[in-house]
Amino acid sequence: MIVLGAGAPLDLERYWRIVADHESVVIDDHALAHVGARRQAMEDHLAVGVPAYGVTTGLGFLADRPVAAADQADLQRSILVGRAAGVGEPYSERIVRGTMLLRLNGFLAGFAGVTADLCAFLAKRLNEGWFPVVPGSRHGAAGETIPLCHLFETLIGEGHVFVDSRIEPAAEALASAGAEPYELRLKEGLSLINGAPLGAALSADLARRASLLLATATDLAALTAALMGASWRPYSPRIAAMKGDPGQRAVAARLVELAGDAPDLDLPQAPVSLRVAPQVHGAITDVVEQLVAQAEREVCAITDSPLFLDAHDGEPEGFYPSGNFHSQALTFSLDATTVAMAQLGVLSERRLARLLDERYSALPHQLAADGARGGSGLVSLHKTVVGLCAENRTLAAPVSLHSGDTSSGQEDVQSFSALAAHQLGLVLDNVTTILAAEAVA
Repeated sequence: MIVLGAGAPLDLERYWRIVADHESVVIDDHALAHVGARRQAMEDHLAVGVPAYGVTTGLGFLADRPVAAADQADLQRSILVGRAAGVGEPYSERIVRGTMLLRLNGFLAGFAGVTADLCAFLAKRLNEGWFPVVPGSRHGAAGETIPLCHLFETLIGEGHVFVDSRIEPAAEALASAGAEPYELRLKEGLSLINGAPLGAALSADLARRASLLLATATDLAALTAALMGASWRPYSPRIAAMKGDPGQRAVAARLVELAGDAPDLDLPQAPVSLRVAPQVHGAITDVVEQLVAQAEREVCAITDSPLFLDAHDGEPEGFYPSGNFHSQALTFSLDATTVAMAQLGVLSERRLARLLDERYSALPHQLAADGARGGSGLVSLHKTVVGLCAENRTLAAPVSLHSGDTSSGQEDVQSFSALAAHQLGLVLDNVTTILAAEAVA
C-alpha cells in the first residue's frame, strides 16, 4: 500500500507500483484535512460574490458570461458530458490508471479547490481497478479536456468502462461495485478536466519503453560487432572521455563490458555504423534521460486552471488563471526523443545491412544458407526494415511546430503533447521490429 499526500512527492518508482502492479493507495489523513480546509477557504471566497472561471462564468470564449446561481451545479455536469467528443482506439489501462492517479495526486495539493469526498471517491475507484474507455484520438484544446471528459464522466455514471475486457455503461459498473454516481460540487467538473495528467502518463510510459529499447540496441550492437570480427578499440573509455558526453561514456563502458575477454586486436577499421555506436547511442541516452527527467517533473506537476491560492507575499487570495496545462516542455522532449529513436533504428538497419554483406564479415552472403542455389537469405527482412526506417523519418517531423485555433480564438495555441506522444509510440513500435530483425540476423 502506498500513502499519497504524506509529504514525499510521487516518483516514477511508486507511480509504476500503483499503475502497473495495481498496488493500492491510501490518502494521508493530514492531506485530506488540508484539501478540506482549502475547499472551505474557496467556498468562503466565492460567498462574497467574486467571479470564478468555470464556476460562476462560462468556459473558453464564454468566459465573460455569468452563470446564474441556480445553473452553477448543472454547469459542472455539462462540463464533463458536453465535451466527451473523442474518437479512436481507447488508451491502455496503464495510461488511464496513470492519468487517474496523477489527477488525484494533484488534487491533494489543495489548489484545485475540490472536496475531500472527491479525492476519496477517486482513490476507491483506483483501488477497485476502475478502467474508463478513453478514446485515444489526438485532439486540439487548451490542455486535455476531451480525453479527461471521457475518463471522469464515468464517475458520475456517464460514458463507459472496461469490466473484464467487456465494455459496460459506467452507471451499471458503479452499481455492480455498490457505489452511487458521484455528485459534483462547485468547480469539481472543471477541476477534473482542466490539467495535463494524460501527457504525463503517456510520457512516463514512453520513456520507460525508449529506455528498454536503447539498452537492447546497445547489446545488439556489441553482438553484431563480435559477429563481424570488428575491433573493440573504438569503444575505449579513453576515447569517450575525450568527447566528454555522459551518454557516450556510459554506452562505451557497456560495450567494453559486453566485449568481455574478446582479444584486443589492431584490426582494419569497421564500417562507421559499428564504430560510432557509443556516439549515437550515447547521444540518444542523453535525450531519453531528458524525457525521463521531464516525466518525473510532469508526474508531480500542478496543472489546474484556475488555481485557488491564498494570500502570499503581497499577492491576494483568489483564483489565478494558469497556463500549466500547456505542456510545451513535454512536447519538445517527446519530439526530440522521436528523432533520437528514429536514428536508433537507422543505425540498427545499417548494422543489419553490413551483416548481410560478405565484404564486411566472414558470414555467408545475405546470410543465405543455400546461396549457391539462389537463396536470398534475409534480404526481404532487410527490405522490411528499410521501409520501417523510412516511415520513422516521416513520423519524426516535429509536432511542436504545429498549432491551432479553437474556442473562437480564446484557445489560440496548442501544445499537442498527445499527438507528440502518439508519434513517438509509433516510432517505438517500428524500432522494436527493427531491433528484432537485427537480433534474428
